[in-house]
Amino acid sequence: DEKELINKLREKVSDLDVRPEFNDDDAYYRKWLKARSFNLEKAEEMFRKHIKFVRANGLDKIDENFKPKEAAKYFHTAKLGYDNEGSVLRILHIGAADLRGLAQSLTKVDAFSYATFLILSDIREQKRDREGKSLCDKQVYIFDLKGLSWSAIIHRAVAQHAYTLLKSYEANHPENLKTVYVVNAPSFFNFIWSWCKTVLPESILSKVEILSPEDVKPVITKNIDPAILPVSVGGTKTDEDGNLECASMYQMPLYVPVPENLMLYQKLGVLENDPAAKRTVVECGCACRIRLVVKEPNSLIQWDFQTIGYDIRFGLCFRENETAEITEIITPHRVDCHMYPESGTFSCINAGFYELVFDNTYSWMTKKEIIYKVKVVPPSEISYN
Repeated sequence: DEKELINKLREKVSDLDVRPEFNDDDAYYRKWLKARSFNLEKAEEMFRKHIKFVRANGLDKIDENFKPKEAAKYFHTAKLGYDNEGSVLRILHIGAADLRGLAQSLTKVDAFSYATFLILSDIREQKRDREGKSLCDKQVYIFDLKGLSWSAIIHRAVAQHAYTLLKSYEANHPENLKTVYVVNAPSFFNFIWSWCKTVLPESILSKVEILSPEDVKPVITKNIDPAILPVSVGGTKTDEDGNLECASMYQMPLYVPVPENLMLYQKLGVLENDPAAKRTVVECGCACRIRLVVKEPNSLIQWDFQTIGYDIRFGLCFRENETAEITEIITPHRVDCHMYPESGTFSCINAGFYELVFDNTYSWMTKKEIIYKVKVVPPSEISYN
């Protein structure tokens, strides 16, 4: 019985900090169950990993006041409205975006934070706009690839960001996707699609429709009013100046590069010249632990760090008291902090002892010099604006 499973899942994860608007929504818990074929144990495991990921990356604090990084404006996307069943309809003009510039100006967390912000914003607007009307709690996306270049997609940073976004979406937004329409695909799209098949499960791949030019209009307008679609993707809408891509609905001009001053590598010298920053060296095969005492629940840990010349593993651990077992909050993972500074935050539900971990145990030949700054912000001083 689905209702019984939903109630059991809600009860099993009642120890977690779930957004109130989701906790009271049966459909929300049903998504996690369906994503794991209604296996209660697997659904709980997936949900707990999601909450851990969200908290570790500060995504639990994203709301309508969230301010994305300036460079995110160059990722051309716009909400078009709703399809005939009330699903959110959003277009992503990937081909017109400077993908290399975006990958060099947004960290992976920045990128997923922006994606999360858009998804949550769409859900909030949908509930408001569709009150009293038909509503489907899934999203429809149009990926416009006109202008996409081969050199952009094979760039290492672009591939890494794409992989992280796709895997994170799969793990943290189960059963949210209704359909993805891919239009204006270049001749080399088969390469991209083959790669996607190695990354994404069939549950997502089966919802992707790659449309030939002659199929775009009849397929997309079958379930979507052509009046809300740009002519370039099968609709009838144009800008006042006749632009077929409706360029005015995006925050920045199409086909324009991300400004040089927004690139992350521009910040490399900032920490080095910051009097509040500290330096330490992590020897070969060793790890460095920065211990923090958090006295008040709901405090915020903020960190910035970079290394000189080489990457390092970074993680975060917690123990409630001196004798308690250590709990891993952020699993140590390699970060390219020698290319640009790494920044992050963690909202501490519990008071206790936290440790930033700089792990160099995998390197037996190279010691790592770290420049870092860390701060514990009490609840009364926290601002997310």
